[in-house]
Amino acid sequence: MERKQKIVVIGVNHAGTTALKAIMRSNPNSEVVAYDRNDNISFLGCGIALWVGKEFTDPKGLFYATIEKLRALGVKIKEKHEMIKYDSKAKTVTIKNLDTNEVFIESYDKLVLGIGSWPILNPGGKEILGLIAHKDGTIVKDTLNGVKLTNGIHLSKLYQHAQEIISDLSKPEVKKVVVIGAGYIGIELVEAFYKDKKEVTLIDFENRIMPRYYDEEFTNDVEADMKKVGVKLQLGETLQEFIIKDDKVSEVKTNKGTYKADLVIMAVGFLPNTAILKDENGKVQLNLDPRGAIEVNEYFQTSDPNVYAIGDCINIRSNAWNKNVNIALATNAVRSGLIAGLNVAKTDPKTRIAFPGVQGTNAIAVFGWKLSATGLSEVSAKAILGSNNVEVYFYQDTVFPPFMSENHEVKIKIIWEKSSRRIVGAEIGSTHDHTETIAMFSLAILKKVTIDEIPLIDMYFLPHFNKPYNFVTAAALLATGILTKEDVTYPDPYLKGKKK
Repeated sequence: MERKQKIVVIGVNHAGTTALKAIMRSNPNSEVVAYDRNDNISFLGCGIALWVGKEFTDPKGLFYATIEKLRALGVKIKEKHEMIKYDSKAKTVTIKNLDTNEVFIESYDKLVLGIGSWPILNPGGKEILGLIAHKDGTIVKDTLNGVKLTNGIHLSKLYQHAQEIISDLSKPEVKKVVVIGAGYIGIELVEAFYKDKKEVTLIDFENRIMPRYYDEEFTNDVEADMKKVGVKLQLGETLQEFIIKDDKVSEVKTNKGTYKADLVIMAVGFLPNTAILKDENGKVQLNLDPRGAIEVNEYFQTSDPNVYAIGDCINIRSNAWNKNVNIALATNAVRSGLIAGLNVAKTDPKTRIAFPGVQGTNAIAVFGWKLSATGLSEVSAKAILGSNNVEVYFYQDTVFPPFMSENHEVKIKIIWEKSSRRIVGAEIGSTHDHTETIAMFSLAILKKVTIDEIPLIDMYFLPHFNKPYNFVTAAALLATGILTKEDVTYPDPYLKGKKK
């Protein structure tokens, strides 16, 4: 009888969960063993801000898979087990039981690494005074985070992190909250704390919020509405130190000021969790990019063909960049897990499935604004493709014909490469939901659609939904110079003007 192929999966969250399901559905005769250092799997970290903001009280809905269901598929899965060593030559991983401290060696035929990312604790490579707890001059170790953070300072990634934040928020003395980092997680948590009636200060070294996802035409609106409700925006400031009083954070110090804090969130970004891949001589056993992400091919194989990598720990093909980059999004993690899971058990190379790449499509709903983006922003495109090789068009209009009783505005920005004319990015924003439109631009980037093709895309018209020239076709017609603004503007026979 032929021996079953043994597949070991390390890490069972978005990418790992999907990979396990794909492996068992496509090749149920494999022997599949999975380990995760946490005591839960498939936690939707993007729901933390909603939980903190009291959108719901029961967090059970934030889990979309269970260990029991994976075991029912035939997976031998162990929680609270951490990989502490990887040996590519021996084709083994060393596993530690975090409950008993037992250490054992697990062999594999194929290995799938879904070891994820971890919040940055030293932004800019600089140690932040007061961040990490010390006792008698020694760093305090912590099973959850590796090191214990000073009381009152929190990360936002795991289920346990959310529990700790919510527990602290319930204390009556917690009135002032400082969020470090103006990316997606930071902005969403700022809104959650505002809804919880806290005094919120947002600090970031960049001069505006979400600078890697959206250009100023979109972030300026959100910033204005944040200020209106009392959020203090301390942008363009560099974190220097946490002031500790009575063994708890009391103030946050930057290069420009000091801000009182009863609770702090560190949300300055993530890095691939790949330090574990070093051998005893400090040599990394798989090829990594400069950011520390594992390099993979279109099948999610690493530099070792018997090892696959998925999720936040890898660099993934970006069709906007035309290269592999580390884009840590849950949607990318799920798709990488799916393709790797379908490929890892295949013995015939001809049946393997190649990954088409991603665009980094994303969306956010904060302070009344619904924003979505795909590919590169104007700022990113000019930095990557060259400022002289990028063209953009920004357009803003009401959505419905003026005779409709209700109306609102929408903004769109299209970015394309000047030399090839291919679309490389788009952004859409409104106080109403038009985010799904971004999927069309995501597909356009994937299929290398040019700006000249967008005006002739077959798009429906009905006054209930849009104008004869809706905001997408109008922007494209104007961007290509086919028509002028007078040509695409819907006449207002009633002279009612715009309604917001």
